[in-house]
Amino acid sequence: MLKFGILIILIIFFIDVTFSFGYVGHEIAAVIAQRFLSPKARASVIKLLPPEAKGNLSFIAAWADQIKRNPKYKFTSPLHYVSPPNDFPPETCSFSYTPDEPDVINAINNYTHQLDPKSGLKYWQQAIALRFLVHFIGDLHQPLHVTSKDKGGTKSRAIFEGHMTNLHYIWDSTIIYKQIRELYSNETSSDHSPNSSNSSSRDGKSYDLYVEHIIKLIKTIWIKDVSDWMACKDEIKFDTKTYSKSQIQFQQPYINNNNNDDDDDTNNNNDDNINNPKIPSHSAVCPDFWAPPLNKLNCQIVYKNYDPEIDLSIGEYYERIVKGKVMEKLLAIAGIRIAAVLNTLFS
Repeated sequence: MLKFGILIILIIFFIDVTFSFGYVGHEIAAVIAQRFLSPKARASVIKLLPPEAKGNLSFIAAWADQIKRNPKYKFTSPLHYVSPPNDFPPETCSFSYTPDEPDVINAINNYTHQLDPKSGLKYWQQAIALRFLVHFIGDLHQPLHVTSKDKGGTKSRAIFEGHMTNLHYIWDSTIIYKQIRELYSNETSSDHSPNSSNSSSRDGKSYDLYVEHIIKLIKTIWIKDVSDWMACKDEIKFDTKTYSKSQIQFQQPYINNNNNDDDDDTNNNNDDNINNPKIPSHSAVCPDFWAPPLNKLNCQIVYKNYDPEIDLSIGEYYERIVKGKVMEKLLAIAGIRIAAVLNTLFS
């Protein structure tokens, strides 16, 4: 009887973990995106959110994961990833996709088209398209959603903080959770205490401070990179250089002083005066250009020195991620690109 009870507990735990993969990353990317929406785009987005979202884009960011096991949405399961052939990190990283196949690349293109105000679709169809689009752009920026190895790393056994798990889950959630805890442990000021009314508490802590940390990086050490993140090219680079504290604090962000927007913006938490991002092309989105550098990251970092017998939360593997601010950069790029697509569609 005791064994049966333990089995039931394990099943319940497994179900909970399975349904919560990556929620925090999707929500953080959406929070960042909303901070960079133009007033017009923000107003259009808010109209497409359910009342219970209270105007927060992060509320719907993980919805596509929550419903994918619903028989009605079974068709969406393969839309969360792309499995390029001849892709075997860390030895070989190779990206390609087939137009019209059910994968994350084609899903992003499809739901961007559906969300376009010129599509002529009904309100509820555009509301659903927004949920899928925000989520799938987030998925694209988790490198293991852009590789065919070990079913996106779900079959790559791994140890993290003493717990047996898999590489996909580590990159979906646990690295982010660890960095949030570390950021809060380094903060002693009461001004940075978690605000439960505006933030997630899935890990027992707010992620407000982590979001502000990433926003600061966008406005300082990455400010010159933002235009490249929005461009339809595949040359984004990730490195492992260490950034000094002075670099993060004292570089000045580009401020757009042209106040030509007719919308009345009274929300001081939005950075719409800082280079409102848009996609500079005939298309509102270009995931086929964005995917190759994310695929290469599996060779450069994700599977580099990966050892299923070594705890990846300590030592060289984790230190490389921290020093290069790899996770923060992935979330930053995802957020900026979500904002850029929405600004392009709704401006």
